[in-house]
Amino acid sequence: MATTQSTLDDEAESASAESDSEHDSSDYHHSIGVRPTLTEGSDKDRTSVVFVKVDASMAETFETGPERGATAISDLFDDRRDGNITIDQAEQFAWAVTDGMMYAFRADTPSRESTTQVIVTNQPESADALPEPLHTTYQKLTSELPESLDIRIGTLPLELFGPSPALGTRLVMEEENLKPARRGSVSGADANALFEDLAGEPFLYYALYRRSSGLPESYEYQVTVRIFLFNPAYKISTESEYADCLRYGRKCDPADSFADLGVSSSLAVIDDGYNVSLYDGSVVPSRATDLPDFSSGQDRITGKTEFTQMQRAQYGASDILEDRCAWTSLLAREIDLEHYVGLGTVNPGVDPWQKAPQATGLDIDAVGVDPEKLLPDEVTIGVTEPIEDGEFDPDRTTANDGTDEHWERIKRVAVAFDNNGYDVEIVTQDTGSRPDIWIRRDDGEIFAVEVEYRTRSKPGSFYTNLIRQAVWGYKTITVMVPQTDDDGRTESLDTLGSWALDKLMVPMKQRDPTKTQLHNCSETITVDGKTMLLPEGVSESRWWLTRDAEYLLVHDGEILARGDATAPFEAFEFSLPRYYKNDGQWVVENKYDKPVQTYDDERDIEHTKVRQCHRPVDLSYVRFVEALYCYDPDTGELVQQEMTAEWDVEQASSRNERSHQQAFETFLVEHETDDAILERDCRPF
Repeated sequence: MATTQSTLDDEAESASAESDSEHDSSDYHHSIGVRPTLTEGSDKDRTSVVFVKVDASMAETFETGPERGATAISDLFDDRRDGNITIDQAEQFAWAVTDGMMYAFRADTPSRESTTQVIVTNQPESADALPEPLHTTYQKLTSELPESLDIRIGTLPLELFGPSPALGTRLVMEEENLKPARRGSVSGADANALFEDLAGEPFLYYALYRRSSGLPESYEYQVTVRIFLFNPAYKISTESEYADCLRYGRKCDPADSFADLGVSSSLAVIDDGYNVSLYDGSVVPSRATDLPDFSSGQDRITGKTEFTQMQRAQYGASDILEDRCAWTSLLAREIDLEHYVGLGTVNPGVDPWQKAPQATGLDIDAVGVDPEKLLPDEVTIGVTEPIEDGEFDPDRTTANDGTDEHWERIKRVAVAFDNNGYDVEIVTQDTGSRPDIWIRRDDGEIFAVEVEYRTRSKPGSFYTNLIRQAVWGYKTITVMVPQTDDDGRTESLDTLGSWALDKLMVPMKQRDPTKTQLHNCSETITVDGKTMLLPEGVSESRWWLTRDAEYLLVHDGEILARGDATAPFEAFEFSLPRYYKNDGQWVVENKYDKPVQTYDDERDIEHTKVRQCHRPVDLSYVRFVEALYCYDPDTGELVQQEMTAEWDVEQASSRNERSHQQAFETFLVEHETDDAILERDCRPF
């Protein structure tokens, strides 16, 4: 998957839990990686794949397409190339474009290998130069698929499918581990049937194929199939919408296309665990279930959890789904693989992605062209090793360790997560670009934890850590730790949590009709070794972003500094005093570079330093945060804060809706015509 190389190694723990307790996963190691630096073009999740384009007019070419595609999949697992190549898993993506179907294939070895990305181009004359296992994947598809197809190597950017689906499901077994019937005895129950059923719909089909010695029979495969729809018509955003779904059924369950194979939908399994209250119409979990309330279980109900797992190369199901299904992925004999490979055609009739403005279905010539892949450093989290008492007392080596107070709170939060059953790793690498803690849940999900102690005076610094994790593709858990005053009184957790949620919902301080004021960060501005100061008597930096894409530092209507929205602060124009150290003294100059005062001690300078403003990259940071906690120092426990919309809108369909209303007061879109601006044209990063 896109992040198999860039964020996670093989999630064997999830695979073992999903397939069978007797499966041997000891050959896999568990690690998480983060990108230490980001170069131009490398801030997206991409994966090296082999692309195949099937035009709607070529249907006759693919009468045997699924069978031939299945042969290529099985050949990947059989190919050892003198024992040098072992394929652990193969993946298939499929999505509709205006004139047919696009397919992408990739395979992975059990261990991570450093590779170089290859741009999208024809590669037959230089295929031998491709890195493994891409070379083997290319060769097998080339040998099995028709010569009329143009097979290419490239990179698949996951962001083309949008930030999240409106609906997502996976195929599961409810009763027993059935083996699907052969293609000849089941008509219209396979991937090709799905493509026909979804003609005209924006969707993503994803299948993961694995073969393990732990499976019951030889030449048997573990298949995980996920299907995602992006049409907003299928979105379930409120409890009342879900209640209607339970009463009248879902508008669409793509797993129905496979029903004759003896499989069910994870959505149907989850829906069976909820009831609609006759008293007030609310949705309540059944008594004999561990399913959460709608407010906390919405991502599972909509399939967003599955989408996130797919993005992170995970194929394990949650414990809740695992307990409710006999099998959370399918077992298929080699001859049955063709049910899932589904190399066929479909004529959408229209551009299906026009229905889903948040998704963009790219054609084969549009995907790819990627710089060299930047592999992350690894941070290993032990799985079976007990946590020793002294494990949370490592030597501090990172810039983000901060003060002794901050470090002490990081340790306390780490202990709290450990007590809640998480695998915990306090970051001690020699870099300032790291979260405070990494944790892993028992289902294999990995989170970055940010412990916020003194960020309320500089809210902009509160966002900086979230941006980093968002670019890396990790979810963040934010923990607010209260301060204690000199009299021993501790801040209210409710007040602290409300402050954090408010800042996450709307990353702007205030607005007027022409510009938006932004929060300040803790960093100062230094130009040519001189630190910028505010005029005498001015105690706060007030930065505004105008509709002309310009940042202004304003006081009482006077512009003190200005600069282009895309320029660094050092390139701004300043009409401000500044100071610097010279021959052991601190020299203050006016805006004309004329020295006006000298000091022996920097602390004697009465002017306030100019703080940088936070430069937002998104309308709402809440969607980057998996959970928001407040740490209770009296009990040593984490108190979760509710993150639901309670704003005065007609329908609070998403928790960041409030900030989207303010979008065009802050974020600028180039537009040369009078046509309406569609949502897909507004890119937050």
